[in-house]
Amino acid sequence: MTVPDLVLLHPPSVMDFRKRTLLLGPVSDLIPSTPVFEMYPIGFTTIASHLESNGYSVRIVNIATKMLASKRFEPERFVKSIDAGVFGIDLHWMPHVQGALELAKIVKRQHPDRPIVFGGFSSTYYHEELLAKHPEVDFVLRGDSTEKPMQMLMDALSSRKPLDGIPNLTWRSGKGITINPLSHVPENLDDVMIDYGLMVRKVLRYRDLEGHLPYKNWKNNPMSIAVSVRGCTHNCVNCAGSCDSFSRNFGRDKPAYRSPEMLADDVARAEEYVKGATFVVGDIRQPGRQYASRFLSELKARKVKNDVVIELFTPADKAFAEEVARSVENFSVQISPETHDEEVRKAQGKPYTNAGLEKSAEAFLDAGCGRFDMFYMIGLPLQTPESVDGTVRYAEKLYEKFKGKRLFPFISPLAPFIDPGGNAFENPDQLGFRLFASTLEDHIKLATMPSWKYVLNYETRWMTRAAIVDASYSSGLGLNSIKKRMGLISEDVADRTENRIRAAQELSKKIDSIVGKRSATDGEMDALREAAANLSESTVCEKGELDWTEDTIYASIPRMVGSLLRRK
Repeated sequence: MTVPDLVLLHPPSVMDFRKRTLLLGPVSDLIPSTPVFEMYPIGFTTIASHLESNGYSVRIVNIATKMLASKRFEPERFVKSIDAGVFGIDLHWMPHVQGALELAKIVKRQHPDRPIVFGGFSSTYYHEELLAKHPEVDFVLRGDSTEKPMQMLMDALSSRKPLDGIPNLTWRSGKGITINPLSHVPENLDDVMIDYGLMVRKVLRYRDLEGHLPYKNWKNNPMSIAVSVRGCTHNCVNCAGSCDSFSRNFGRDKPAYRSPEMLADDVARAEEYVKGATFVVGDIRQPGRQYASRFLSELKARKVKNDVVIELFTPADKAFAEEVARSVENFSVQISPETHDEEVRKAQGKPYTNAGLEKSAEAFLDAGCGRFDMFYMIGLPLQTPESVDGTVRYAEKLYEKFKGKRLFPFISPLAPFIDPGGNAFENPDQLGFRLFASTLEDHIKLATMPSWKYVLNYETRWMTRAAIVDASYSSGLGLNSIKKRMGLISEDVADRTENRIRAAQELSKKIDSIVGKRSATDGEMDALREAAANLSESTVCEKGELDWTEDTIYASIPRMVGSLLRRK
């Protein structure tokens, strides 16, 4: 088989997670992936699409999903069995720091002459430390748009041309570490390609379904993504994607948007391949209501049937809800108010009221919204354990007010790390945060701690690490009890969730005692390992509560085959 020019590898959060005792906690209960964070970034797809359109062959391999799919899968043996002109590894969010660097070491051991390129938000933030302290990393491509810089790097490496002119590149030269200007910051996203058929073609070419899955459960809950924006107009204190962070770290002083017409094309093309929800990343009102109206008009013209999931960064009015309903047959909405406490929400960077939030939910639900999800967080500035309890009580009021109207409040901890580059990370004392890690090495040490309590890279002036853990479990019990009492989930589901939460609380105490005495017998560790493996997923709620579709991937097979035939 022909060797691809580039292989993009996605690591698990911790490379040897199957052998370690890790109580990973409810850190991923409200996202599609497991606590191994096996969902690779959308940048893999856009980079691969761009390079393939310019004559390069690219393969994506999700090492994390392959490890989850089979206990017999050995990453080192697999890496040895493949080859590429260049290997790319994402270090986008910090939970992957240990896994990404361990995977890079494996690649360098097996293919010492092949260059390894890192990219992503965290790679950008730590680009100098990556090259100074990690010889397994040869290049870092910085910024939020590395499609063209990656092509330029591939061109230069294949023709042995100088690297000085490649934008956004950090690399080793005879002078030491060379940092090229971060000058490729596109003003719009209309040149970004998303080939939704790429995964299907690559699965067939390499006969590797698991390696191309975006996340473990994608076969049962397929979802596609359309990206409206890079950058943000908002400034949530703990986010590396805030407007301050984009300006400070990624050279972006204002957001770059995809045109409404192209964004609608993305949603329609995704539907050609996948029968399931299409998530539109970014609040489509950010560029203004005219942009949102143009996009919705274009969407209506394309007669999209898939469930379209839109994000709200702030509450929306009734007129907008009705416009969405007129434009797409099936739609759902997500918003993250973070807390019921308006002062805490304001400190987090979201100064809007509960009254506005409830009016928005009512407007969308009355307009026919399939589901309206609200996400609350634990570990915010000004937030106390009593405030978290108040959020649970507020969620109960929402359930009572909207009972039977498909409103779903969820709550989980802000974990495991606050983002390097965000305002809370840059100004912790000013914003009431205490950091336990600042460097890559600090985060690597935290990532392999035995319990998520010790993995947290922060606590706040108002809640210690222990308080964040306790509040996460107690709020999970509270919401679970409310949903059971109101008949929103079955008694069986509620009882399973309560048992998992209480078992996780007990296991957390056992791990605390072992960490305190710094030793444990092999038998103790084996028992902890087995228990932890069963208590780190669907902890505070059943993960299935987040599923947007009842269709499995098999319902999409006719679409995939038809699209491939039409493409030929």
